[in-house]
Amino acid sequence: MQADLPARASARGALLPAAGVCLAGLLAGCTGSTGTTWVQYNAADNTVSIDVGAAAVEDPVSVTLTSNTGAVELGTGTVDPGGGPIGTMHTVTVSVSSDYASDIGRASVRLDSGSRGVDEYDMDADSTGEGYWVVQLQSVGDVGETRTDSLTFRLWTASGADSGSSGLGITL
Repeated sequence: MQADLPARASARGALLPAAGVCLAGLLAGCTGSTGTTWVQYNAADNTVSIDVGAAAVEDPVSVTLTSNTGAVELGTGTVDPGGGPIGTMHTVTVSVSSDYASDIGRASVRLDSGSRGVDEYDMDADSTGEGYWVVQLQSVGDVGETRTDSLTFRLWTASGADSGSSGLGITL
């Protein structure tokens, strides 16, 4: 798995978290202090596009979340609405199949807003721990601005930090 570029500060992003914390500066292989190494579980191309600054609120957009090879369907990632005027609140959800829910310890969404930058947002797990994750994001931009942002869904599985990890995951 190739290392990802660090995310930029959220002040430059096109969407801002309505609740939760922006997790910026991720590197696939960085080390933190909690002792859990996170390895991406799904394919890197599980992405949707949304229209920011659209004239009207648009229908939800979804992508099938697949295994790293693309051979197995793991669940669904959805952004609702799938576009809208500046200031629109978007509910970003991940629903992981019960067959794989216990494998996923974290979910995040990476936002690419072109010249506005790239941000990563950790999603909140449903209290049941049954493979459902959510974060609310608000689109931001200048008056009259229109663009297409892409959101990439990332599912993470824990790999013991002291197990001789190759450093391919994220440690927090």
